[in-house]
Amino acid sequence: MEEIYALLKSKKINFNKLIKYGFKEKNNQYEHTTTLIDNEFDLFVSFSKDGNLDYKVIDIIAKEEYFLIKVPDANGEYVGNIREKCKEKIKQIIESCFETESFKSRQAQQVIKYVKEKYENNPEFLWKNDNGSAVFRHDETKKWYGVLLTVSKNKLGIDSTDIVEILDLKILPEEIESVVDNEKYFLGYHMNKKHWFTIILDGSEKIEKIFEYIDKSYNM
Repeated sequence: MEEIYALLKSKKINFNKLIKYGFKEKNNQYEHTTTLIDNEFDLFVSFSKDGNLDYKVIDIIAKEEYFLIKVPDANGEYVGNIREKCKEKIKQIIESCFETESFKSRQAQQVIKYVKEKYENNPEFLWKNDNGSAVFRHDETKKWYGVLLTVSKNKLGIDSTDIVEILDLKILPEEIESVVDNEKYFLGYHMNKKHWFTIILDGSEKIEKIFEYIDKSYNM
């Protein structure tokens, strides 16, 4: 059942949606019980306020937990059927009550908020199964003016394998040399290096300056 926990990757819990779904808050947990198979099993699901998942399948007649669904070596049509129904129900809950949280750094979130409020643009996720890459598109021209990416620092030429979020923006070719310092600013990652540059969103540059570059890129 490890794939159940994988569904929570890059997801943020929405507690209002959880309550609407039928969960009840109890002892700093959100709990919900639903029938899995009529008159045979119930599924008990709980989430902590950090979004951590716990679940149990309860044998209604025996009034005890049915542990076999969590035993990897437990095979057979019967236990397999219960396991699949459990997965389907939990997946439905996650899809209904969680939201994608692709970019976690403070500056990436500030960039998304700024673009949404000023230009009414939301990040577009164009690549299937890639929640770490998104673009900002100009409403009139439909052209990209910004790209948010999640990369390893060594992709930027930094001697580190740490993961960082970056922002690609457009710039005039004659300005690139004076801006790029290979510390805060880099040649455009995965973009045309004559017309794009990259800002590392690790707090090394003030967010107000980044907003200025976003405006310039949008207007170009």
